[in-house]
Amino acid sequence: MSPPRIPYHGPVVVGAQDRDNFVRNLITILYPGWWLEPAWPTGPPAKASGSIKDKDPVLTLPEIKLHCHIELDQTVEDPLLSGFEMAARLHTQRVLRQDIDANVGENVKQAMLLLIAHWYRNREAVVVGTDKATALPLAFHALLSTERAFPPGVY
Repeated sequence: MSPPRIPYHGPVVVGAQDRDNFVRNLITILYPGWWLEPAWPTGPPAKASGSIKDKDPVLTLPEIKLHCHIELDQTVEDPLLSGFEMAARLHTQRVLRQDIDANVGENVKQAMLLLIAHWYRNREAVVVGTDKATALPLAFHALLSTERAFPPGVY
C-alpha cells in the first residue's frame, strides 16, 4: 500500500495531484515556453486622447444642470461642467471604442449624465463614513454594455 499523496491545492482528494500534474505536463508539452509568452495578444499602446474642445458637445449645459439639480442661472461652475462633459465624452468613446456625436442614443446620453453627476457630487472614487472605504457602483457600464463595439468573435 502506497502512502497517501498530498494534492497541490484544495482538500485531500485521492489522485488529485496526479490529475494536476498531468494537466501541467500536457500544457508544457503542447505549448513549450507558454509561461514566457503574454496571455493575450499585445499591440501598440493606446494613445492618449486628444482634445475635443472644437467639437459640438453631446450634452448641453442646461441638460447637465437639470440632471445635477443646479439652477440654470448659476454660471459659476459652467467651466467645470463643460470640462466634465468633455471628459465624460472621451471616457465614453474609450469604453465604446468608437467616436460619438450629438446624435447618439439615449443610453449613451444617460450614461454620460450619470458619470458627470457622479464626478460632480463625488470628487473621489470612494465613500468614506463606515469602517472601510468602498467603491461607488456606477450604472455607466451597464448602460453602455449594449452599445459597445466588440471585436469580431467577442461578446
